Amino acid sequence: MKKWFNQKISRQIMSAFYLILITLSVSSIAAYFYTNHQVMSAKTSLDAISERQERATSLWDDWQSLQYEMRGYIVFGDDAVLETINEKKSSLEQQTEWFEKNGKYKADQIYASDVRSLYTSYTTFVMPSLIKYVKAKQDGTVDETFLQMPSLKSMMPQIKRDQNRKFKMNASNSETMRKSVNTMESVFTSYRTSLQAKEEMAKEKLIKQTKYAEWIWLINLLVLFLVILLIIRPFIARTTRQIQLLSKESKLLAQGQHTAPLIPMNRTDEIGELSKSFHQMATALTDNKHRLMSSNDNLEQALRLTLRNEAHLKIRNQLTETLASRDTVTAYPAVIEKMVEITDSTNGSLIFKEGTTVTNIISYGLTEQEQDDLIATIEPVIRRARKDKVPHIAQFAQRAVAITPVLDASTDEIIAYIYLMRLHHPFDPQEQEELAAFARQLALSLLRMRTFDEIGREREKTARLLNSIRESIVYIEPDGPIQLINRPLLDLFDHPSAVDSKAEWLIEIDDSITYLKNRVDQLSEFERYLHQTFINRETGEGITFSIDREKRFIKTYSEEIHYGGKFRGILLVLRDVTNEVEIDRIKNELVSTISHELRTPLSSIYGFTELMIQRDLPPHRQKKYLAAVHSETERLSLLINDFLDLQRMEANRQEYTFEPFDLLAMMKDLKQLHSLSSSSHDIRIFSEETVQIINGDSKKIRQLFGNLVNNAIKYSPDGGPIEIRVTEHNNRVTVALTDYGIGIPSSAMSELFQKFYRVDNSDTRQIGGTGLGLSICREIARAHDGEIHVESIEGQGSTFTVDLPLNPTPPL
Repeated sequence: MKKWFNQKISRQIMSAFYLILITLSVSSIAAYFYTNHQVMSAKTSLDAISERQERATSLWDDWQSLQYEMRGYIVFGDDAVLETINEKKSSLEQQTEWFEKNGKYKADQIYASDVRSLYTSYTTFVMPSLIKYVKAKQDGTVDETFLQMPSLKSMMPQIKRDQNRKFKMNASNSETMRKSVNTMESVFTSYRTSLQAKEEMAKEKLIKQTKYAEWIWLINLLVLFLVILLIIRPFIARTTRQIQLLSKESKLLAQGQHTAPLIPMNRTDEIGELSKSFHQMATALTDNKHRLMSSNDNLEQALRLTLRNEAHLKIRNQLTETLASRDTVTAYPAVIEKMVEITDSTNGSLIFKEGTTVTNIISYGLTEQEQDDLIATIEPVIRRARKDKVPHIAQFAQRAVAITPVLDASTDEIIAYIYLMRLHHPFDPQEQEELAAFARQLALSLLRMRTFDEIGREREKTARLLNSIRESIVYIEPDGPIQLINRPLLDLFDHPSAVDSKAEWLIEIDDSITYLKNRVDQLSEFERYLHQTFINRETGEGITFSIDREKRFIKTYSEEIHYGGKFRGILLVLRDVTNEVEIDRIKNELVSTISHELRTPLSSIYGFTELMIQRDLPPHRQKKYLAAVHSETERLSLLINDFLDLQRMEANRQEYTFEPFDLLAMMKDLKQLHSLSSSSHDIRIFSEETVQIINGDSKKIRQLFGNLVNNAIKYSPDGGPIEIRVTEHNNRVTVALTDYGIGIPSSAMSELFQKFYRVDNSDTRQIGGTGLGLSICREIARAHDGEIHVESIEGQGSTFTVDLPLNPTPPL
């Protein structure tokens, strides 16, 4: 076991670690369970004491309540109180039994005995006599203004008294009786005092056990420290001391100062193995040193070899520079020429391939015919080189051929071959190693070209991404020549070249693009912003401006671009916020419209109610003012209902009740209703007799046509006919409502059914409204699978047509 332990340093270190872990775990678990046991024991004691305090308090409260209820019964003689008294007796009985069954402490037993004695005396003697006394007074047997003790004593049950009972109810006088009953307070106080004392003792015990636990943890840490100090530290010191000795000897050996024989350490682990290896290495170096000193011939041969290699190295350096400076395959003839020169070859080629397909051949010293026949001649050698992925040598008559594969180091795939041929003498192993080194250099050059291609593709991808986003981008390097934009900027300004521009790259800024800034409505402010951004480099949130006389609104922001650890340029982003500005405009108009429409009825309501409060008006004027207040209130309610209806409809929360109803009868009812409110308009209905019953939400359909009739009346201020034509065709009903009023401008037709939209001209400014009625009509028609559209001539009138199916599909 000891031998196995000493074979690995990792085993020794892990054993030390496990020793620490086991020591810490065992002591921690022991401390945890001890502390947890003590805490749970103390908690159990405290919970038991707390429960007894709560039950003692509850028993005391029930005892007090029983006495109060009993006194109330004596005073008022109400039999209903007896039910409450019996409930209190039952509760007292349960509480007393609990203390008798769960008497853990001596004080519990004394308290239970005292409570039981007092409870028995009170319920056996006092309560029956009091109840009998009340019954006697009710029957007239006893005629006393106040309770007399002799009378009460005469009514006590003649039950044999227990001489050993602690509390004895004596009715000889009221004071004795009161003291006997109030003895319960002293019993409760004494018991509660004993519980409080026990609670304090339990808390003190818990504090003491907590201190013991703290000492246990300190002892635990001390044991861990002793294990580290007495076991772990000597092991680490011994190991590091031996490593330091080995390091010192290696330094002396490297400096040639160590002449004494090195003795291996007597260890079986990795340090021992390292010591043995070091001893063998030192011995070998010493032997080599002696051999080198006695081998001058070998040194001279090495010198000649060095001189020859120096000449070859010069050419190799030229080859390396050639490979490093070329980015395309068109310059590789110079590369193969250098290889032929270095290897003293007759001719050579670079054969480029993808998979097993030859894509290009670059040759030196070969005719076109020889180059065409090359692959077929050397195919067997290529197959062996492809299989083994190492240089292969072949002999054809008096010609020696070397085929060296060029490998991609990351994928270990062949990307090219180096072919060299020379006469008479073959390629030796050293030359094969040199060819392998050339192949690695060539692979780096080819991979560098591939990297350039990937960089180009990344640039194209970046340009495509920037051209595909909706924001317009301007990128300028203040300290450099680069000034670029993306194609969305041309679209934003409707540049003439935007339609024909199919460029995949970013666009350089020219004069035609620079002049686009002149279309900015706030030109001076925009130029100041450009100066602050690109000259002063103040980036961040920018400005909002418009172009082409507020045709579009544009918001800007800018960011500094850093890469390579330094500032490069500034990116300006222009975002089309025309829709947001339009939404803000509509919101402001909404607020203005709502304010106006709400203010008018509220002002009337406020004025009329103020008159009625401050003045004593005759009844007919009060009625008139109340009618006006009611009318304005109804108008206000309708306005708010329109808002709520439209919101529910747009949120698909509007509920519809589909049922058959008579459409023609509804139209006649609307005619009668609106004819009463406007005597200057003649409402006429034209219908086919077959049109009677359709399926739908009658209330919403009535609201739709009511809005249209009301609009026809409002926008025909001079009166005149209003025609309603009802027809049926192909299981659908069409209602066309025509007025001969002021009409609708053609410019407003596309916006007419938008919410809050109102025609803005001199004829409509005097007509109130919120712009919600037609929006609500459109939503109701859509909910019934119908359509609504309008035809109008300004100054001549309008026709609103509603097309509904007779049996629409109810919305979900």
